[in-house]
Amino acid sequence: MQITIYGAFALLVMLLAGSAEAASRPGWELISERNDIRVYVHANADSRLKTFRGVTRFKLADEYAMVALLNDYDSYPDWLHFVDSARELSRAGPRLRNMRFTTLLPWPLADREAVLESRVSQSVTDAGGSTVTVTLSNRPDRLPPNQDYIRFPALDGTLLFVRVPGDQVEVTYQLTLDAGGYIPAWLVNVLLRDAPYFTLERLRRVVHRPEYQGHYYPYLDLNGPGRPEEIEPRPPNTEN
Repeated sequence: MQITIYGAFALLVMLLAGSAEAASRPGWELISERNDIRVYVHANADSRLKTFRGVTRFKLADEYAMVALLNDYDSYPDWLHFVDSARELSRAGPRLRNMRFTTLLPWPLADREAVLESRVSQSVTDAGGSTVTVTLSNRPDRLPPNQDYIRFPALDGTLLFVRVPGDQVEVTYQLTLDAGGYIPAWLVNVLLRDAPYFTLERLRRVVHRPEYQGHYYPYLDLNGPGRPEEIEPRPPNTEN
């Protein structure tokens, strides 16, 4: 399937995902499986970096609803776990944007922020399906420091959408980050376990809100009732 950006952070956002099959490869450990959502953790050579991945499937006949959701920055706190706000800083087109996300952490920990480049690409799978990948890359120098927040020194992520049979989509949410500053082990564990689970659990509910249905965005070639009938399908590409 496909979708537009943005971005997704969960704090924000992730490094090349894959599918549920990819998540079972060596190095990934399944740490949670409930409500059709699987959560994995990956061991990194750099102990400061934490990588987690969540995978789920759900019915989504109107694929442009995901695009509408990702363009609605005010809704991000409704589905991105730990995210308090999201806003666009600039863009070079609908597929390439600079974003700022903030997170609220429990006292006495300092709140965090991320400045990210969000890039969207669309491609065709070997099986003939369509995928949309939202890649977020850390760009901490694109905004002056804010003394009210600790900026993530490292954060990369991916939000991957793959169309599967039965008007369904498989969604993979992956995030690699260094939270920076002091953060206790128990909170790291909460992030690893809960962030991908609650993000995907909420996303698959929020995307069906009426305000996200029936839209059309010409920069992605998707299925949905809002797509004009006279528009012929075109080969997906990775151009912005």
